[in-house]
Amino acid sequence: MDLSVMISHASMDATIATAWQRLLRRVFPESKLRYSSDPRDPAFSGYGAFASEILDWIQQSNYILTIQTPNSALRPWLVWEAGMARALKKAIFVAVYGVKPGHLRNPLDSEPQYEGVTKSDVHRIIRGIASDAKVLYHEENFESAFVEYDEVVHKNAHLYQSEHIQYEKRIRMELTNDQRETLRETGVIPDLAIVHSVFGSLDIFGYNETVEEITWVELIARLTEDDAQRLWPGSALAWTNLLGRILRKALRRQLTLANPEGLPLYYWQPNSNGGGISYRPSITKQVRAGGLTSFTISFTQLPPELTARPSGSLGLISHYLDFTRMLRWGVLKDARFKEFFRGGLPEKQVPLKQSEFLDALVNIRIEFQNRGLTKDELITAFPLERRKEVETLLQSYYDVVTELEPEKRPSAKQVRELYPRLLSINSTFHKWYLERSLELLSDEFEDDEG
Repeated sequence: MDLSVMISHASMDATIATAWQRLLRRVFPESKLRYSSDPRDPAFSGYGAFASEILDWIQQSNYILTIQTPNSALRPWLVWEAGMARALKKAIFVAVYGVKPGHLRNPLDSEPQYEGVTKSDVHRIIRGIASDAKVLYHEENFESAFVEYDEVVHKNAHLYQSEHIQYEKRIRMELTNDQRETLRETGVIPDLAIVHSVFGSLDIFGYNETVEEITWVELIARLTEDDAQRLWPGSALAWTNLLGRILRKALRRQLTLANPEGLPLYYWQPNSNGGGISYRPSITKQVRAGGLTSFTISFTQLPPELTARPSGSLGLISHYLDFTRMLRWGVLKDARFKEFFRGGLPEKQVPLKQSEFLDALVNIRIEFQNRGLTKDELITAFPLERRKEVETLLQSYYDVVTELEPEKRPSAKQVRELYPRLLSINSTFHKWYLERSLELLSDEFEDDEG
């Protein structure tokens, strides 16, 4: 039978296609070879002409050799060509470069795959074609031809080698139309929304880096299972609750380039021995296409010099001093809430401003919980004789903020009544932290002089 082979490849992989053309020509001198990068063939003019010509080539060829590299992953033409070849019952040989066999993530994973940089696999393709076509070839021709082929492939390895170095964690949430509307109305992420991993990023939620996607309810179940081992129990789950409310704002177009809203820190604790990383998350993309809405959420690790703090009690107090500062001037004393508490706000604007206040309060609390601190560790930063009063005031703070949880839907009257207590607690703690930090700083500076 006549032996004709079409070499299917991405334009960036023309060098490899040419190496295969020369190899096949030396091994099967009478064969007819077609590939789009062949300098002897005129360039195609437009997609229509390309599709028509390629279809003719497939029909006229006995075998399709498809070259798959990281470059071809974004080239749908190659999968189309292989699909047409299969429909026409043509034999397909898949040669992979820079990709682990079986990991193309396209329909060609159902076909046998051969590593194009491995001599034995290249030989298997040659033997497969010869056996099926019932033609003979000389092994010495293959041996000499492979030397040239191998030299070209290795010389151009930079064209198909890929490397992914992850400097941030990223997940992509995908919602159907019904799920999107549920999120828009409730601020709660639906259980069956899909969470896709980007380069193994689901590890920050306790999954093996090979896990590629999960449902939202599975993620919550995993965080709930691990919650007792966290330095600050409830911190991760609180972060996921807030994420739903922030995504609702994005859907309602309350988040814009001019009016963004960041997400609080998320603390990744790889094991129960303590230690971990606080990531700064942000919503970096929202896409609606094909009836689906997807959000890309990035988790960026901050440089250590920007988050450096002293160890021991001084470091602990500095964290809490930060918290009282954010709570005081970021929420309690923020001018945007002045009219709400003074009663000068039009009645129809009250619910929206109250919701904004409660969200801001939760946002700062979750930010603080995800700094890698141990819950209730604060009292250890004070002398023994002061710890009881610190513990008492801390409990008062917890009592107030528990009443102000958004899920409890407090009335505007309740929020206004609790505000003075929270402001008073904040003022007292602020003074205590400043006093204690000065005491501890004095000791720190004395050590420097010593």
